[in-house]
Amino acid sequence: MESDEELMAAVARGDERALGILVERHTPRLHAHLTRMTGSGDDAEDLLQETWLRVARGARSFQEGRPVRPWLFGIASNLARDFHRRRSVRRHVRHDASPGQTPPGARPLETIALRDRVRRLPDRLREILWLRFYEGFTEAEMAEALGIPRGTVKSRLHGAIRELKRGWEGRG
Repeated sequence: MESDEELMAAVARGDERALGILVERHTPRLHAHLTRMTGSGDDAEDLLQETWLRVARGARSFQEGRPVRPWLFGIASNLARDFHRRRSVRRHVRHDASPGQTPPGARPLETIALRDRVRRLPDRLREILWLRFYEGFTEAEMAEALGIPRGTVKSRLHGAIRELKRGWEGRG
């Protein structure tokens, strides 16, 4: 099985088969990420198509040896941020967990309360939580995807967890 990096090098040489494999491999997670960021499956689908267009167009300038996954999520995240700016509507992001995302042993009301708390976080904190806990990104991958220093990633992650904890402890 070819690595993402090997496939990206092939895409840069014009290999459409390699692009197809990358699309197949990463579309489900990118679509879920964009859906969480936009709150709409339809908007996510549009942004997903634009993400893959940008990947295809930017393949030749992709730095060999750079990890592909954070680059893909960075493109998708930037498109979602631009989407929100263009609309200038600050909608709360839909943050529904799929069946496999409910923590083992969690009671439904706890899961709903946690989702509600996450929904109320500022975009920059919510995005960090998604990448870390839904996508399993490392701090370095999050920094790469978001184009921010690793220290900022740590700070935002700490702040997001602190805010969630503060809200949880305040419950009666």
